[in-house]
Amino acid sequence: MNNMFNKLRSRIMPVYCKRKDFRTNRHIVVFESDDWGSIRMPKKKGWDELLKMGYAVDKRPYERFDTLESAEDIEALFEVLRKYKDCKGNHPIITANMLMVNPDFEEIEKSGFQDYFYEPIAKTYERYFGDSRALELMREGMDEGVFMPQCHGREHFNVTQWMRGLQEDDEDLLTAFRFGMCGIAPKTNPEKGNQLMKALYAETKEEQHIKDAIVEESLKMFEQFWGFKSKSFVAPCYCWSEQTENVLNHYGVELIQTARAKKESFQSPVRYYYMGQHNKYNQVYSIRNCSFDPSIKKKELTVDVLMKRVENCFSEQKIVVIETHRINYVSGIDKQNRINTLTILDMFLKKLLEKYPDTEFSSSDRIINVIQ
Repeated sequence: MNNMFNKLRSRIMPVYCKRKDFRTNRHIVVFESDDWGSIRMPKKKGWDELLKMGYAVDKRPYERFDTLESAEDIEALFEVLRKYKDCKGNHPIITANMLMVNPDFEEIEKSGFQDYFYEPIAKTYERYFGDSRALELMREGMDEGVFMPQCHGREHFNVTQWMRGLQEDDEDLLTAFRFGMCGIAPKTNPEKGNQLMKALYAETKEEQHIKDAIVEESLKMFEQFWGFKSKSFVAPCYCWSEQTENVLNHYGVELIQTARAKKESFQSPVRYYYMGQHNKYNQVYSIRNCSFDPSIKKKELTVDVLMKRVENCFSEQKIVVIETHRINYVSGIDKQNRINTLTILDMFLKKLLEKYPDTEFSSSDRIINVIQ
C-alpha cells in the first residue's frame, strides 16, 4: 500500500508544484553554479596515476574533469559574460555557490586520522597556484556584475562519514587521501560513485547537531571573507533538514536554492517544492528548471536543447533558473573541457538575446524581491 501511495504521489506532486510555480511576464534568467572553491581531482599527474592503478577516473565526469578553478579559468569565463548585456545593461551573472574550506590533509594525517582539520579557501588557492589571483578576479567580477558569490556550505563532503572511513582503513578512501582527494568512486564498483558528497546528511540526532554547527560556521565564514551575508543557500546534493533551515534563517538566508524534489535522507520521503513557496521561517524556495552541464551530459546538451527548455519556461511565464556546476568551466585536468563549455555558452547567450531582447539577467540574491 505504501509503495502504491508513493508512486501516485511521485506523479501528482511534480505536476501540482509546476502549476503552483511563481509566474511573471518578465523574461528573467538566473545561472546558479555550485562547487566553487572546493577541491576534487587535484592534479593531472594524480589523475594519470589513479588511472594506471585501475580507478575509472576517465569514466566518471567529476573525476574526469573537475578540479579547483584557476585564475585563467575565471578570466576565460568572464570574457564570455562581458560580451553580452540584457535590456537593462546588465551582463549575464554567475551566482557562484562557494564552499569555504577544504581539508588540511597534512594535519589530519599527523593526528593518525583521529581528528579533522581544515584550511580556508584562500590557503587552498595559494597552495594550488602559488597566489590568490583567482580570488582577486572573483572580487573584480563582483564589481563588474558577472559574478556573485553565495554560500554552498563549509566543505562539499560528509566529514563524519569520511573520517569514519579513514579510521576504518577504507582502501579507496586512503588511496584518494594520498592524492589529496575527499573520496573517490570505488575501484571495484565505479558506478557507485563518490558516496560522500552529501555534506549535510546526518544519520543520528548527534550528527544533525554537527551538521547544524557546520552550516552555522560556513555562514559566518562567508560573511567574514566576502564582507556581506549570503542571502541564499544551496545544500550540497540538495540534502538538508528542516533544522538546517532554522540555522539558515538565524543567519539571514532568505532564499533556498533547490531542485524540484529532494530527500533529507535515504529513509525519508521525497519532498517537492515550487518556485515562490515559503517555509515556516518565511524563506522562499527557488526551483532550478533548466540545466547547463555539458561536461556531465555531453551528448544531451546542445544550444538548441537549452533554448527549447528556456522557451518552455518563458511560455509558462516562469523565471529561468539554470543549474550549472564549476566542473564545466575548469581546465586543470583537460583544457578542452573549458573550451567546449564556453563555446556552447557563448552561442547560447547570443541566441537567447536575439530571440528575447527583453531578457533580464539576475543573480539568486536579487530575485528574492521578485518572487516574494
